[in-house]
Amino acid sequence: MGVADHSPHLARAAGLLLGVAGGWLAGRLADVLPRLHRISPLVEGRQRTRRNVVLALLGALCGSALVHVSLGSVASAVLVTGQLGLLVMLLAAAAIDLEHMVLPHELTLGGAAVAVALGALHPGGLTAALLGVAVALAISVVPSFLYRRIRGHAGAGFGDTTLTLFAGAWFGPLGAVWVLFAGAVQVVLGAWILRLAGRSFPVPESVRREMVELHARAEAGDEEARELLADDPMAVDTEEGEDERASAMRLPMGPFLVLACLEFLFFGDSIARLAQQLLLSK
Repeated sequence: MGVADHSPHLARAAGLLLGVAGGWLAGRLADVLPRLHRISPLVEGRQRTRRNVVLALLGALCGSALVHVSLGSVASAVLVTGQLGLLVMLLAAAAIDLEHMVLPHELTLGGAAVAVALGALHPGGLTAALLGVAVALAISVVPSFLYRRIRGHAGAGFGDTTLTLFAGAWFGPLGAVWVLFAGAVQVVLGAWILRLAGRSFPVPESVRREMVELHARAEAGDEEARELLADDPMAVDTEEGEDERASAMRLPMGPFLVLACLEFLFFGDSIARLAQQLLLSK
């Protein structure tokens, strides 16, 4: 049965309620996954409450919007429910990256696997999902490898790469390209806006503690810790002076990749038409 077979008002209300539940689940994932990865300190108190309220509101908005755009399509209820699940994973990933600058593979690679499985539910979807993964690998892994070879350390975390794979599996080749490049542009704009406003994004305490621990291990002769510090872009940033760090502000890229995912989810047809017009005009 398709979403369009139900009453539009009932479907939107169901999407709203499922979105709120999804936002709550995203908050739970943002609590549980850092604990599983032994990240410390965890977000607690008012900060945790604010985060969970924001996730519930975003979940409600995204859930109702997803059902709304599905009303005019032949999308099955199973497919839309699966997409709501993917939205939960995206929201949780954005929250964790903001709080700890890490993107758990359970969400990124897990989301990619779910997206490929959902692709099998409609004609051509599985092929597009696999092509999207291939394109995501080409545009994220290869540049990251070249950057590491030239600069001697990573320019972006591996989680950003796996989140791009997630986007490619869900949205196909064009979606992978949009998410990576729109996310990159938006993170730069975000940094400039903060700078012009005289604000900064403080390095999370969990990241600072991890860097202190790695430096202590490296000074004690731990080769693994030295290799991690040499390859970690955050280690490079935290070793710089305060002025240099302010001039090269590092924002977590995950939330901006998630924003680009939402843009493509709800405006993908318009983005595809624009891309086609640009290609045909040349």
